[in-house]
Amino acid sequence: MSAGQYIRRAAGYFIKLVVLVGLLYLLMFVTGTARVSAEFFFRELFTTPRGILLMAALAVLSAFYPKFGYVSREAEADIVADREAIINAFHAAGYVMAGEVPGESMTFRAGSFLRRLWLTFDDRVTVRTFGGGIVIEGIRKEAVHAQFRINTYIQNRSYGKRD
Repeated sequence: MSAGQYIRRAAGYFIKLVVLVGLLYLLMFVTGTARVSAEFFFRELFTTPRGILLMAALAVLSAFYPKFGYVSREAEADIVADREAIINAFHAAGYVMAGEVPGESMTFRAGSFLRRLWLTFDDRVTVRTFGGGIVIEGIRKEAVHAQFRINTYIQNRSYGKRD
């Protein structure tokens, strides 16, 4: 992962966390459970030690997120022979193919605009050949789910041939 990509991922996660804090306050304000006005809330958030500490904690969490939020997973599959199983696994997860280098790699992106927005447009999952199998690189949740689905599809196909 390049430095620019790391910074973009951390910044995207920071934005998500700040929006979450804002939505929580908005929910409290709309339901009448907020004890302070919006003006006081923002003044508290950006000018007091407690608010600055919250923002610093969000920044630190965001700075480490790319380290634990993105992974590479290996699967025992062949990118050519198991191409349909790989594509089906990603389609089941709501991804569409965005690019392919035949026999070497495939790139998938989220299928809907809202999902891409939620993932701060960092929704790319790459499948490439590696040794005797494939490597799935991307967001931890998506890479792990894709690995499981691909392995399941390949095992089901193998069991179907034995009958």
